[in-house]
Amino acid sequence: MEVAVYGAGAIGSLVGARLHEAGASVRLIGRQDHVDAIRANGLLLKDQDETRRVRLPATTTLPDDADIILLTVKSQDVTSACRDIAGLPSSATVVTMQNGVRSDGEAAGILGRDRIVGCVLNISATYLEPGVVEQNTSALLQVGAPFPESTARVDAVLTLLSSAVKTERVPDITRARWTKLMANLNNAIMAITGLPIGKALRHPGLVRTFRLMSTLPMPLAYLVFGGRLAGNFPPESTYGPSTLQSLQRGSSSELEYLNGEIVTLGERIGRPTPYNTGLLNGGRRVFETHQHMTAEELLRSFRF
Repeated sequence: MEVAVYGAGAIGSLVGARLHEAGASVRLIGRQDHVDAIRANGLLLKDQDETRRVRLPATTTLPDDADIILLTVKSQDVTSACRDIAGLPSSATVVTMQNGVRSDGEAAGILGRDRIVGCVLNISATYLEPGVVEQNTSALLQVGAPFPESTARVDAVLTLLSSAVKTERVPDITRARWTKLMANLNNAIMAITGLPIGKALRHPGLVRTFRLMSTLPMPLAYLVFGGRLAGNFPPESTYGPSTLQSLQRGSSSELEYLNGEIVTLGERIGRPTPYNTGLLNGGRRVFETHQHMTAEELLRSFRF
């Protein structure tokens, strides 16, 4: 079985390296500087236990012979990536591994519902520099069929991913995506303030903002954001979520697919979404200006 990881940044490189170490035939498809570094020196993979160099194939172009394509581009790049995949002669299974809830539908609209398997990534990783990625938390992947037509393809994906990373099959991948989205709503706060997640999750005012934008009851919000999530990131952690990493690298923003999803849903059902709207607008500004706000400035912009 031939596996291609299309969009090999932090997560894609990490998963691809783990699969390679488990014996899979894997190729990373990424940006030129990252590919050049991997070809020259291998992929330097850091995690909580060790640092090791993984030597695996890397290229900038999609291969024609992939049986499974792990699609790890950002949400805003799914449509263009799927158009590239549509030009291949194969009918490879495409595994959508994005934040947000739209990627399955967008991919299916181009490639067909029968080819799409969904995957939710419960893992944090950092792209440190070309050829170097770091795993910041333990990993759990969730896979499932977003459409009845693709059910038969899930087992092969589950078997592949389970060989390298803890993976479970879920009966409702859409529900799993919405659950993950609730946690990803905090990405905007770190992008706007520039704070690493370890500090943001311990700031009482910011935790309250997490609660207000996720609509969780306050005690549960402190348990989820200030307790469970903070436990994954010590106060000295320098990890910033994917949106902050994109800002630092000069890439585009996926906030339209995160907080923007809540804003769009609110407009559809006639409900105001002041906190997600404020964070979406603040995120747009910081991506335009590259000027952060302090946590206090951000909190003053809301009326609690």
